Amino acid sequence: MDKFEEIGKRLEEELTRLRKYVDEEVAPATERRTAQVLREASEKLSEAARKLEARVAARGSQTSTDAKS
Repeated sequence: MDKFEEIGKRLEEELTRLRKYVDEEVAPATERRTAQVLREASEKLSEAARKLEARVAARGSQTSTDAKS
């Protein structure tokens, strides 16, 4: 029975170490990378929106020119 208790205690210690590692090392690095990816995606979406707005404006000015003719 002592062996099972030792195994259980050792597993609990290792799980505690793993949780600490994930909380202190993995999570912050993942959050930093996620923030960077979100910023990059935001920039690309803003650029796509500018292109769409430019197309709409170009069509609008073309329609105005066509109507005057």
